[in-house]
Amino acid sequence: MTAAQADARAAQLLDEAARAYDALWDDAVAMVRNPGAPTHAPRGTLAYAIVLLHRGDADAVERAGRAIRAVLALQERDPDDAHCGNFRWTLEEAVVRDLNGVEFMLDSLTEILRAHEDALGADLAEEIREAIALGLDEIDRLDVHPGYTNIALSDISNSVLGGVAIGDRSFVERGARRLDEWLAFTNRSGAPHEYNSPTYCAVDLQRLAALAEHAPDQGTALVARVAEERLWQHVAAHYHPGLSQLAGPHARAYYDGVTGAGGYLKLLLWRLLGDPALRPDAPYGAPTREEMHVAVALDALHPPAAALDWLREKRYPFQVIETVDAAHGADITTYVTADYALGTASCGYGVGEPPEPSRQQNAVLLQFRRDAAPGFGSLFARYLADDRDREAAASADLWDEGTPIAAQSRSRAIVAYGLTARLRAATSYKLSVRMLGVGPETRIWCGDRRIDAFPAAVEPGEVVVIAEGGILVALVPLEPDDMGRDAPIELDVRGDMLTLDIYNYRGPAKPFWEYQSLGGAFFKRNVRNAFAMEVAGRADFAAADAFRRHVAAARIADSTGDDGVREIAYASDGGSVTLRYSLRDMRVVARVLDGVAHVAPMARGGALDGGGPQWLQSRDALIELGGAKLMAGTTPKWLCADDDGRRYVFVNPSRDEAPLWLETPGVTVECDAFGFGRVAIDGAASSVEVETDGEIAPIRISGAGTLRLAINGADVTHALAAIDADTREFRGL
Repeated sequence: MTAAQADARAAQLLDEAARAYDALWDDAVAMVRNPGAPTHAPRGTLAYAIVLLHRGDADAVERAGRAIRAVLALQERDPDDAHCGNFRWTLEEAVVRDLNGVEFMLDSLTEILRAHEDALGADLAEEIREAIALGLDEIDRLDVHPGYTNIALSDISNSVLGGVAIGDRSFVERGARRLDEWLAFTNRSGAPHEYNSPTYCAVDLQRLAALAEHAPDQGTALVARVAEERLWQHVAAHYHPGLSQLAGPHARAYYDGVTGAGGYLKLLLWRLLGDPALRPDAPYGAPTREEMHVAVALDALHPPAAALDWLREKRYPFQVIETVDAAHGADITTYVTADYALGTASCGYGVGEPPEPSRQQNAVLLQFRRDAAPGFGSLFARYLADDRDREAAASADLWDEGTPIAAQSRSRAIVAYGLTARLRAATSYKLSVRMLGVGPETRIWCGDRRIDAFPAAVEPGEVVVIAEGGILVALVPLEPDDMGRDAPIELDVRGDMLTLDIYNYRGPAKPFWEYQSLGGAFFKRNVRNAFAMEVAGRADFAAADAFRRHVAAARIADSTGDDGVREIAYASDGGSVTLRYSLRDMRVVARVLDGVAHVAPMARGGALDGGGPQWLQSRDALIELGGAKLMAGTTPKWLCADDDGRRYVFVNPSRDEAPLWLETPGVTVECDAFGFGRVAIDGAASSVEVETDGEIAPIRISGAGTLRLAINGADVTHALAAIDADTREFRGL
């Protein structure tokens, strides 16, 4: 896609937003309504104000002013209020309830002041400055945990850009300091803590892109752009271009993450890629969650070349493993083939210290190609209480009420769940494995039985095989703990959804004292509930019966020691996976993948055959990737190597200096002390680009032929002209 096509899509998004907001405008209160609701939305109202200011005619500017003042009236201004400076989320709310309101309102208010101050008039501009100042005080008091990635980055962006807007350098400095703190926190693991979210990754990218564009100093802008580059790598590594889906696992996920419906991140990707499949019409009954059309249309983004390559095309099979919380042993694995993507998280997502568990997660997610509309399906898991109705649960985003643990080796995985603390009586507890995308052509077996009448009983250890579209799936429910009596395992199909429900309890409403705190007087250990799974494409087996024979011969072991550690092993011809975890605290003890103890890297992604772009993040002193070799001390670092495109990028995302030696085919770069920054080598263009924050130590560049050199955006090739063609040293501008 060309830049002109992307600009045309941006213009389309702005036009769509304008037409939608025109229809939602309520002149009586000078705000836009929430679609399909009687409430009024300050966030949408500010987006509409930006649209109106872009129109620029007198009537539009007058309406924009009224809209802005209507939103400013929703800011809490009582200095005795605990959340003075924050905003109500709707006109109809009497008090501040959503503490993130201040972030989203200031994001728009700073944009309005930066881009349209001349049109506002002095009085309104001053009112906006006062509101930003109050809001920044509230942001400073909230001081959100860096693991809450999208809000932490909103805090940082608003502090810097809001500080610029009101002329208060202290907030600019606070934001820059918080950016360094967030990056240091993230560098301890590798990937963003709030990982791979179909909604909030878009917020992350936009906040960092805005900082990279508008930060008042080069250092902050460079840090933001390097962080944005890392997030683009993260998103691109998990995106399946053939399915037009963000492969799992997902943190902070809504129901559209499993149905494939349109969403915030997909809208951002559509602007870049133009793939119409990124904007589907309510697959599996889930409506679109597209939002922020105005921001997506207007923001300047900076995706690196390798990330764009991955977004457009992957060489299969492709795998990415990333650590998302090193302190608590959390990492994620995604295995991608042309027909499917399987992703798991080693443990549940949570924020804080100790982490507060989140119910918004897709800890295991399989997405696959199928011939029938909408062209794909998905399999996911939830731990649920009270046998909530499937349709009602879908409309409520089907929150996960359990604690997941998983291990994955390519197409094989073991997924286990335990209870979270429960204080109320329940009529059931179950692990529900759900598959969207079954139809008349779907074939299902349980052991040797072909299943065509539902519900069907399943015994522990029986292999359920599903043949649908381009994939074959084997599910093996393991023996669960029975918290009452006769807790069943049931297979059911209703409409286009298959469910495999593994119950821990089903009976009269009952409180379970032993699970009220997971550490009280009656607690001994968590419940056992788990399944093993294996996935194959149709090309992997001549027929479904061949796959059935393959998984029937698999070896499964499941035992629990006196120490409360459970070990589950699944092995079939070609690979194996073993998970050991503590039932006492739902902590992973060990994972063994294909006979090797698993130690997750900070991050690694690429085709398993080594072709195409490869990417590695590590603290190792020596990294070899593709045709590149890197030595840069033991600081966190990443290296992207694309031998086919002859492109290589090294990044030091920390403030720690280290000697640098980067050797690629044709070009070698050395530096005695390289701190925060990046080096990009383009062999095809015979160019080297160096960007750093601070002083630049002598840089030596060797290679045959004529090279072009840029330092912090300035072309300094002329400085090399008088130096020997084979050995070049640059000592500063």
